[in-house]
Amino acid sequence: MNCAFEAVGIHLNLKSEISNLESCDLCGATNASFVLATRRLDGPLVCCKGCGLFYVLLPGKKPIAGNQSNEQMNGTVNSGRIAAEMVRLSERARELALVEPRVEQCEQPWRELMARERLDDLKRFVAGGRLLEVGCSTGEMLQVAGSSFTAFGVEADEASSRVSVSRGLNCSHGTLAEAKFPDAHFDVAAMYHVVEHFPSPRAELAELHRVIAPGGWLVIETPNIETLWFRLLGARWRQFIPDHIFFFTPATLARLCEESGFEICELRHVGKAMSTRLFISRVGRYTRTTARILAAVSRRLNLDDRTLRLNFGDVMRLYARRV
Repeated sequence: MNCAFEAVGIHLNLKSEISNLESCDLCGATNASFVLATRRLDGPLVCCKGCGLFYVLLPGKKPIAGNQSNEQMNGTVNSGRIAAEMVRLSERARELALVEPRVEQCEQPWRELMARERLDDLKRFVAGGRLLEVGCSTGEMLQVAGSSFTAFGVEADEASSRVSVSRGLNCSHGTLAEAKFPDAHFDVAAMYHVVEHFPSPRAELAELHRVIAPGGWLVIETPNIETLWFRLLGARWRQFIPDHIFFFTPATLARLCEESGFEICELRHVGKAMSTRLFISRVGRYTRTTARILAAVSRRLNLDDRTLRLNFGDVMRLYARRV
């Protein structure tokens, strides 16, 4: 496949094609095109020559393979290792000034608003039953879903899972495989901005196929790299942060789901509700001077807590049924 973006970004002294890699997580190919390198990612971004999947070559190791290690295939990836890696990557994000903790702490009302809107959207397809959220964070979605579903969550970050439990929510700390849910247990499983973080999305979807009942639903929301913004911004695209490993196009995301035993029913771009405060913070990823000026104006005019609804067309949401 011809990778449309392989000329974008900051090129280092790397060959334009890299071969003898471990198998691509999606198609099994062993060669890829170098796309770009940026401090915002944990390694160079490459594009699989076989299927067009974009992924990060992680430092000190080859990319996670489609023919996963026995540890991955048996679902025994240690949550302690994952938690340590999450801490390392969150520290990197702070070092790069990609996240402002004070701003993030103020965003709770908008996280709850997004959870309600996601639930309303989901209920167009399924209105009740058992719901699983993988990567449930501090439980906003579980909280609102409890009015219609018996809701369960899995969260690898220990601090976030403790918050969910403290809210009286059914949250398991660790990985999906470690939770050891019964076969065909859930009517719907959802992952909102999670699949791009996994060491192997294919392994995760195999486990989801096992725990979702036949005819049940899968929801995935993730960045879409096939966007004008990536073409224009290259290495400065907003979705490049250290803990993102995989970047999907509609075609590669659909292929992953279909080959994992799911039938695609809807795939569309979605936006996000956020505070003016958070929007200005995100502007700071591109120009800190402009962000400081906007922040001062926003505070003076009491605009920080205004709700903005933005859809840049670089995030997609997929609904699929388990077959």
